[in-house]
Amino acid sequence: MNSQKKRLLVIDDEENMRHMLSTMMAHGGYDTETASDGIEGLRMVELAREEGRPYDFVLCDIKMPRMDGMEFLKSGREKLVGTTVIVMSAYGTIDSAVSAMKLGAFDYISKPFKADEIRLVLEKAAERETLKSENQYLKNRIQTMETCYSFHDITAKSQVMQDVFMLAEKAARFATTVLITGGSGTGKELIARGIHRLSSRADKPMVPV
Repeated sequence: MNSQKKRLLVIDDEENMRHMLSTMMAHGGYDTETASDGIEGLRMVELAREEGRPYDFVLCDIKMPRMDGMEFLKSGREKLVGTTVIVMSAYGTIDSAVSAMKLGAFDYISKPFKADEIRLVLEKAAERETLKSENQYLKNRIQTMETCYSFHDITAKSQVMQDVFMLAEKAARFATTVLITGGSGTGKELIARGIHRLSSRADKPMVPV
């Protein structure tokens, strides 16, 4: 199996519908599995999560025996974290669509539908997940940057470097000679330039020797 394929579970009590959606989604590049009702679907969702291979998408019918789509959403709320659920029904109403959304469904499709409708909704869902991932990445980057200490062109995370930056800022306030020591490539000139920029001599040229 191609590890890049998105995993999709189709839950519908009609065998013809399961077969049609499974075939269509497989041709669309999805790794597709099926379940005949909410109970079987929930069991498969749990098993997939335990195996570390959770479904990316679930296409779930509303009207089904034993456990319908609404009950599936309620019972699987915690198990479906990170999985995009799209509900389907031939008895669609605005109220049922709103109810499904409140229970965590991403979108709602009324039967009968065209293949392009399913593909479009899945593409929209994939775009949303990509945006969420990018947003989380940016948040993590910001948090990482906020935990770093900076002194002009130098950024560091250690407490030792924070102490060096604080000492350099203090030194910049005085018109006195400053000796900066350290091995080659440790950033002595960067510290010197930072002190120069913060000092009263910032408008004068700095001449490295």
